[in-house]
Amino acid sequence: MQPESHPVGPVSLSERIVFIDVLRGMALLGILAANMRAFFAPLDCYMEIGALYHSRADVLAQAFIDAFIQGKFISIFSFLFGMGFAIQMSRAEARGARFMGFYPRRLLALALFGLIHGLLIWAGDILLTYAMSGAILLLFRKRQQKTLLWWAGGLFVTPIVVSTTFLFLYFSRFHRAWMDPKPPDLKHLHDVINIYAHGTVRQILVQNWLEWKRELPTQLFAIYAAALFLLGMWVWRAGIVQRLEEYRPVLKRVCVWCLPVGLVLSIYVAIVKAVVPPGTVSLWGWFSGILWLPGSHILAAGYVSGLALIFLHQDWRRFLLPFAAVGRMALTDYLMQSVLCTLFFYHYTTGLYGRIGPAIGLVPTVILYAAQVVFSNWWLKRYRFGPMEWLWRGMTYGKFPSMRKEEPMPAVEAPSLS
Repeated sequence: MQPESHPVGPVSLSERIVFIDVLRGMALLGILAANMRAFFAPLDCYMEIGALYHSRADVLAQAFIDAFIQGKFISIFSFLFGMGFAIQMSRAEARGARFMGFYPRRLLALALFGLIHGLLIWAGDILLTYAMSGAILLLFRKRQQKTLLWWAGGLFVTPIVVSTTFLFLYFSRFHRAWMDPKPPDLKHLHDVINIYAHGTVRQILVQNWLEWKRELPTQLFAIYAAALFLLGMWVWRAGIVQRLEEYRPVLKRVCVWCLPVGLVLSIYVAIVKAVVPPGTVSLWGWFSGILWLPGSHILAAGYVSGLALIFLHQDWRRFLLPFAAVGRMALTDYLMQSVLCTLFFYHYTTGLYGRIGPAIGLVPTVILYAAQVVFSNWWLKRYRFGPMEWLWRGMTYGKFPSMRKEEPMPAVEAPSLS
């Protein structure tokens, strides 16, 4: 039995691996770019934004997002969550602390943040999903490395099997009317736009509730996201991130293969999505559907390995270091994106909801993220944690740590822990 007298607490500054923070911080840029269309337009057309915006600029902007951003950075973020799980577990064991004595509280706190975020701010929340995926991950905390890979592979293949089965049934004698995709309900979309652009606070909160309920089935994504969590857990256990320099040849091979393959698959998916009308079933659309997730994960692996190689280069690393502060305040910055974007687009202030498209949406994406980089670096020069990170730690460990900086920052030139 592990002694209970050992201190349990958050990862200290001296224990942090700066590259993980850099990666998490850059992932938040991609998440913001992908989510922006759901801040100024209804969630119901998130995957079919072309139903509302038809201009050449908007189509090209959305194709760019679909090809290079959509699905890629959420893959990285999910992967890092699994890695964080493994880090928490390994360091708790090293301190002689009971991992199960605090980690369930950490997941419950995250789920609470997700509920508040989804119901009161923006229904496209991912935090509740991550809390559920983290709970699934608890089942694997004592499994062998090869078991993690087998389960991750099985979960990755599941959507392909399901899609293939559905296509077979759709074009067979077992076809039923409910299988036919329905085109976007433009009247409903415009009703939602009217509420967020012109409604009262009460009307907006009621609409948040309705959209949150409609989004509940997407929580099943927690099962699939567990595959990415498992990969993150596997990578940490394998010691790859801790010894990046030793794995430089592997990183180069991953980058050389995954970047072009991922780009080809993702560009194909983006083109099909742009040219095939919504509400149609075709072989082109089916191939696009089954290739979207694999292509996103492959390109995400290319991004991660490429950033790792840049980070290992002494002269280039300094360009990545400012993003580490965003990564250290990931929860704060993620929630800040939702709060500021809904305040800006909803009737609370400008009422621009539904009045701009994906092309113009790139402008607030860049401005807001740049402001977050500046703010996060300013904040962490003065405090140890971001505001929401401080709250999360307090809810997890039963006491709130000091916000004052009580120890020096780690040497940023060290790519890994010794």
